Amino acid sequence: MKKACFTKGLTVALSEDVYQKIKEITDEKNISMGEWVRIATERALDNEEYKSVLQGGDQQ
Repeated sequence: MKKACFTKGLTVALSEDVYQKIKEITDEKNISMGEWVRIATERALDNEEYKSVLQGGDQQ
């Protein structure tokens, strides 16, 4: 039996423009929109500037 890798669901509302951009990218790369969002989220969380903002650093 296949074991689930991802077990927490999340629903987000996107503007039509953002949705279409993600759809174009994922269609071109032949990956799911969910996979793209997971990758983008992991990259954002690894970003040092993002960590600084979370810790009360300078916001631009």
